[in-house]
Amino acid sequence: MGLYVSIAVFLFSAVALVVPSGYSVGLVMLLLACFNLLTNKNKIGGKILNEELILILVLSFYFLINVSLNLIHGAQLSEYDEPSRFVLVIPVFFLLRRFPPSPRFFWGGIAAGAISSVFFSGWQFFSAAQARAGGFTNPIQFGNISMLFGILCAAGIGWAVLEKRRCFWSFFLVCGVVSGLLGSLFSESRGSWLALPVALVFIGFAYCRVAIHKWLLAGGAVVVMLALTLVISLPMFRGGERIRLAVAETKSYVTSGDSTTSVGARLEMWRTSLILFPMRPLLGWGKEGYIKGTEQLVEAGRVRLVPGEHTHPHNEYLDALVKRGLLGLIALLVLYITPLVVFSRHIRDVNPAARPYAIAGASLIISYLCFGLTQSFLTHNIGVTEFLLMLIILWSLLRSEQNALPDIRLKKK
Repeated sequence: MGLYVSIAVFLFSAVALVVPSGYSVGLVMLLLACFNLLTNKNKIGGKILNEELILILVLSFYFLINVSLNLIHGAQLSEYDEPSRFVLVIPVFFLLRRFPPSPRFFWGGIAAGAISSVFFSGWQFFSAAQARAGGFTNPIQFGNISMLFGILCAAGIGWAVLEKRRCFWSFFLVCGVVSGLLGSLFSESRGSWLALPVALVFIGFAYCRVAIHKWLLAGGAVVVMLALTLVISLPMFRGGERIRLAVAETKSYVTSGDSTTSVGARLEMWRTSLILFPMRPLLGWGKEGYIKGTEQLVEAGRVRLVPGEHTHPHNEYLDALVKRGLLGLIALLVLYITPLVVFSRHIRDVNPAARPYAIAGASLIISYLCFGLTQSFLTHNIGVTEFLLMLIILWSLLRSEQNALPDIRLKKK
């Protein structure tokens, strides 16, 4: 069962972006493995810690708030898909406590996912005359997950330098960092780029405080930053062009109210959400109510028409606020902030092997906090699945290393 779980965890990241609905492969495998808990004597892998209980309660709280508000708003059955995943992963949480995956399968899967995604997105980008790469999903979702893999690979370098084959694993993860950025650049998803400097600064600061091999990590950081600088400066990726375009579109919206551009449309949707929110501040409008309310504001001339069909305002926080009111926003903030605090408490863990998972867990939350500024990421299957499963995998590995510490001390004696 331990090998089966490790393979599932590897596939969860390795094929997430290069196979249709690839991010669901690992989840389905782990859900099927949960039946093992019904016949296993030690079903939950020992006593549940207070922090683990808190994480379970946070997931349950988010589920209950969203399901309750869906019932109040008379939402369609499809609107229960994303919230249901918050309780579906709870059995997986206990499975991973009982059978934690191999660290090599986990980190190897993330690096493989980043590297495979850059080849696939590069093929899409160049074969279609530099069209935005999106894999089998939307370019925004693709760019976010690709960037997330790169960021997690950066956090994993602290694990690599503790391994016997440190040179191999360090090089492999550095390749994952660069590949994650390249995949995001091929998607031209500017929102994902916001997470890169914030997460890298956090990871660098965290490791400077706790790392054993500071010189190795510093050297790796220099190599990564030089590679990123070189990649961004290449004209074929149009990174600088996309940033200048975003600035120009923002100026155009401010001066003339142009809502036909990518940035202008987002700013107008944000303004629309802020107009709708005070009308139903506690419980929100619901998805259908948000769409109808927007149409009414357009007809009344209070907001401008935004091209295309948009079911969310392209901002995680405004989406929660306008659709689910203050209760929805509170549930979202609790979902992000609580795990961030829990993981951050273990960054200076007494066991050096546990620290990379704490840093990676915090980096996961930080990345999603940044992604949410320009995209309602948890309204998409890939966004919510990656967040939930990555969260509990990282926690299971953190706890596994902490539980192994007494054994390490005994061997030393």
